[in-house]
Amino acid sequence: MACLMTLAVLVAITLALFLAEMLGDLSAAWLPGTGLLQVLLLRMPEALVLTAPLALLIGTMMSLGELVAGEEVTVMRAAGMPPQLLARVLVGLALIWMVGLILLVGWIQPWAGQRSAELAETMAEDWLIRSIQPGRFASLGVDGLMLYVREVDVAQRGFSGVFLHHTGDARVEVIVARQGRILSTGGGRMLELLDGVHIGHATDAPGLPLRRVAFARNSIDLPGSSAATDDVPTTRLNLVALTRQTDVAARLEWARRLAAPLLCVAMIGFVFPVMLGRARGRRMAPVLVAIAIYLAYSNLAQLLLGRAALAERPVEALTAVAGLHLLVLVMGLVQFARWWRQW
Repeated sequence: MACLMTLAVLVAITLALFLAEMLGDLSAAWLPGTGLLQVLLLRMPEALVLTAPLALLIGTMMSLGELVAGEEVTVMRAAGMPPQLLARVLVGLALIWMVGLILLVGWIQPWAGQRSAELAETMAEDWLIRSIQPGRFASLGVDGLMLYVREVDVAQRGFSGVFLHHTGDARVEVIVARQGRILSTGGGRMLELLDGVHIGHATDAPGLPLRRVAFARNSIDLPGSSAATDDVPTTRLNLVALTRQTDVAARLEWARRLAAPLLCVAMIGFVFPVMLGRARGRRMAPVLVAIAIYLAYSNLAQLLLGRAALAERPVEALTAVAGLHLLVLVMGLVQFARWWRQW
C-alpha cells in the first residue's frame, strides 16, 4: 500500500508537469477538452515508467521504517523469525513490480505512443482547418504561402471560394479555385483544389513570362505535423518484435525499455539497511543514500544509451549499461548480506 500510494502521488505530479508542458506547446492552437484529456491519459504509461522504480524504493523504505519505529522488527527477531521470510516478501514485491513494468514498456507504452501520434495528427488537422477563417488570410505553415477562403466547412474539412498566393524562388504564384479541402496522405497532408486557374510569373523583368493554367484538380503538398515527421519506428514495436530486429536502433530501444524494470530488482537490496538503525537519524541515512544512488544510476543509464546513438558506438554503450546494472546489483547484494548477518 505504501508503494501504491507513493506511486499515485508521483504519477499525479508527473502528469501535472506533462499537462503544463502540453498547455505551453498548444497555447496558440485549438484543442478540445476531450482531446487534451486523451493525450494526457495516453502519457500515463510514460509517467508510470518514470516513477514506478522510485515509488517501489520509497514505499518499501517507508514500510520498513514503520516496522522499526513500532518495535515490530525487534519482536520478529525475538520470536526467532528467520530473515528469509521478510526477504522473500520484499524480493517478491520487486519481481512483481518488474514484471508489471515489462508488460507496460513492452506492449502498453508502444500502443499508447502509436495512438498518441494518430491523435496528435488528427488534432493538428482539426487545428489547421479551424485556423482558416472565412474572409481572412491564413498561413498554412509554408513560408510565403497565404490562403483566403470565402466559406469553411469544418465537418467536411473543406472550403469554397479559394484564393491562394505564394511567393518563392523568384516567382509569384496565384491560384483561384471554386472548392478545396485538406486530405491526409499517411505521411503528411495535401491541399486539394477543384475547378480553378493557376497563374504564375517571375518577380523581375528578365524572368519567365506569364503562365496561366486552368485545372480541374490541383494538389499541393503541405508540411506534416511533428508527430509524423519525428516518428521513430522502433518505439512502436513491442518487446517480442523488437527482439527480432538486428539493427542498432532496435538494440538501443530494447535496452531503454528494460532499464526501468531492472532498476526495481537492482535497487531492492538498498532497502534492507533501514532496519539496521533504531534511531530516526540512522534510519534516514540509508534512505538518502539509496535515493541518491537511484538518481545517479537511472540518469547515467539513460545518458549512456543516449550517447550511443550520437557517438555511433552502441556496443560499447550497451556493455557499459550492462556493467552499470551489474555493479548496482552487486552493491545491493552487499547491503542485503550486511543486513542478513546482523539479523
